[in-house]
Amino acid sequence: MGETSQAAGSELPSSPHPPSPSLRSGCSPTVGNGTQRPGGDIIGHLTFPLLSVTLLVSFGSSMLYGYNLAVVNSPAVHIKAFYNTTWAQRYGHGLAPGLLTLLYSLTVSIFALGGLVGSLLVGVLVDRYGRNGTLSRSAFLVLLAGGFMGFSRLLGSPEMVIIGRSITGLHSGICLSVVPLYLGEIAPKNLRGFLGLVPSIFICLGVFFAQVLGLPELLGKDRFWPLFLSVVVIPASLQLLLLHCFPESPRYLLIERNDVCGATKALCWFLGTPDVQDVIEEMKEEQQSLSSVKMVSVWQLLRDRSVRWQTLSVVVVNAGMQLSGIDAIWFYTNTIFENAGIPVSQIPYTTVGSGAIEVVAGLIGCFTIEKLGRRPLTITGFCAMGICSAGITVSLLLQTTVPWMRYLAVTCVVGIIAGFCMGPAGVPFLMTAELFTQSHRPAAYIVGGSLNWLCNFTVGFIFPFLQMSAGAFCYLVFCGICLLVALYIYLIIPETKNKTFMEISYIVATRRSFLSIPNQLIGMMKLNGYGALQSSSLEGSGSSLP
Repeated sequence: MGETSQAAGSELPSSPHPPSPSLRSGCSPTVGNGTQRPGGDIIGHLTFPLLSVTLLVSFGSSMLYGYNLAVVNSPAVHIKAFYNTTWAQRYGHGLAPGLLTLLYSLTVSIFALGGLVGSLLVGVLVDRYGRNGTLSRSAFLVLLAGGFMGFSRLLGSPEMVIIGRSITGLHSGICLSVVPLYLGEIAPKNLRGFLGLVPSIFICLGVFFAQVLGLPELLGKDRFWPLFLSVVVIPASLQLLLLHCFPESPRYLLIERNDVCGATKALCWFLGTPDVQDVIEEMKEEQQSLSSVKMVSVWQLLRDRSVRWQTLSVVVVNAGMQLSGIDAIWFYTNTIFENAGIPVSQIPYTTVGSGAIEVVAGLIGCFTIEKLGRRPLTITGFCAMGICSAGITVSLLLQTTVPWMRYLAVTCVVGIIAGFCMGPAGVPFLMTAELFTQSHRPAAYIVGGSLNWLCNFTVGFIFPFLQMSAGAFCYLVFCGICLLVALYIYLIIPETKNKTFMEISYIVATRRSFLSIPNQLIGMMKLNGYGALQSSSLEGSGSSLP
């Protein structure tokens, strides 16, 4: 769904009755018995089906990405011992330290290679099975991966751990693109940011659960690490059982399948009202505007000059998201804290504390994105990460002479995670959905997702060696990347809060014209094949398109 045909002040009702006159005029909405609520935009539209499907796909898909990012952190010693013991049983001697580091780095980073493959399959899968159907079918991959990892030690096979990690990466590569695509298309425009960041909260929760379950009192002991890795089958099973109860994306049904009846039923289900004709008409208008434009391939997207700035923005933001160093923090938190001088016995609990803070930061971002907008949260997050990365370098250089510097290192690690979860964790995926129309969106997700995972693999595989060669200065690389991405967003990417997908396309297409043409000379003109409305009101908080 994603957008409505009304002006920015008007909203979709959450009750089965048409909106009241005060609601149509942009006043605070009423909920239930008519009691007014502050911040009514969120409450007035958040129907139970919409909230339920958001929580289900976030729990059954997005959370697994966060869990698998952090799950290899605490059992690293036990997994390495298993590799060494198995190698000795097979060949009569243990692994050399360098080879053991290489094998474990492969175990960590193979997750990202699987994710890269998954992201490349997104376009084909969502076109053939739809958004909901793709998420349902992908749950089988988690069950398969859980079986490989759960029985790996029993069968004495390190290869099963690596294969299982690659399959979980394949699942995450698919879902990391499809979940925001699905939610972005079913959410009203005034809720798209709020619902779009719910998966990022669950990513943070996944990291937090992995840290908690990795405590020595729970699954952090040597005999439990196969179970620790395979716990992911529980959320995936729940999603597999329940997701078929929810309808497909109305936008997919109408625009790509021309199923007006199915789209109408899906809209009524998600919005809790039979009064969806305006939304159907708006989607028909977009379908008509795209009738001469087929679904583009990745190669066509990269060659299409009309969306070059959108494509470049997706490349910069998704690559910057991973090259910011967040994966190095999540993959190697214990190692970083150990190098900072934190006592080994306190490291697991320090890690859990940082995980709790990242969940709080994610909640703050989720509940403020519709008030503050996408740009402020993302720019602030990247700047905070850059400053804290430099802080880690300073703390590691001075920790031998200044004892309290170890606490600065912990604070900076927490700052990086909090800054990431507050904006950069979820906004890039939301931005990918918002910057493109229906015909370009799947290809854009393939580009953004593949870059995301390629950079994820690069950081996960190279960081241990970068840390050994550059020492404390390796974090300055992440600092520079974060600050450059923040500068790019500030200069290039427009605010997309409370705007429809077509309006955002118009804004990007006419952005350079606004900088050079006086407002009194701006009118309607054909631009980049879209028929762009060059009106400064599009850059404001309101919408002027029908």
